[in-house]
Amino acid sequence: MKKTFIAIMLSLIGFAAAASTAQAQILSAPVTSDSARVAISPYAQAVPNDSYTFMGISHPSLDSALTQVGVVLEVLGMTTVPNDAGGRSVTFTVDAGETHRVFIVDAGNTISALNTAFSDARTHIITTASSAQFGNVRVVGINEDPTGATTVGSTIKYDNVSQLDMWGIVFIPSSGTGFAMEFIGDAHDSTVGPDPSGQGLGPSGPNSFTGAGRGIN
Repeated sequence: MKKTFIAIMLSLIGFAAAASTAQAQILSAPVTSDSARVAISPYAQAVPNDSYTFMGISHPSLDSALTQVGVVLEVLGMTTVPNDAGGRSVTFTVDAGETHRVFIVDAGNTISALNTAFSDARTHIITTASSAQFGNVRVVGINEDPTGATTVGSTIKYDNVSQLDMWGIVFIPSSGTGFAMEFIGDAHDSTVGPDPSGQGLGPSGPNSFTGAGRGIN
C-alpha cells in the first residue's frame, strides 16, 4: 500500500512538472481561428510621457470553470522590445479567485520589472519602443480543446477564455483619466454551452448557433 501511494505521488509530481515545462515553452500566442480559444480588444496604446494600457484578467470561479485557465496575451500592431513574437506576448495561468495585471508601457516608463511594485508573479509587462504605439490585443487560451468538458463531481467544467473576466483602460497619468477597453469573447459576452436539454446552445441542438465557450456577440 505504501509503495503504491509513493508511486502515485511521484506520478502526479512528474505530471505537474511536465505541465509546467510545457507552458514555459509557450513563448508566443498559438495560431488558431477557434473562437472558443480567442478573446480580443480592438484598441490599445502606449505613448511616451502621455499614456499606457492596463488590463486585468480575472478568474471569477464560475461553476462552469476549471480552477486553472492558461492564456497567452499578445499585442498586435505595435513595435515591442524585443520586437518579436516573444516580446509582444506574455503567458500565464489564472487560478480561481486570482487577478493578473498586464501593462503595455513604453521602454522609458517607470512601470517595469525593476520596480518592486510590478515584479510579483501576477504582474506582466509588455514593453514597447520609445515612440507612440497604437494597436490591439489578442488573448488565446492555451488549452487546445476548449469545448471539451471535464466533469468534477456532478458539474461540467471548461478550460477556455470565456471563463475569465477581462477588463482594461488606456490610462493618461497626467490627468488621471482614460477610456475603457472592451473585450469580446470573455465571460461577459460568451456562453459556455452546450445546453443540457439540447435545445439551442450545444453543437447537437436542433437550433444550434454556438458551441461551448464561444463568444456570441
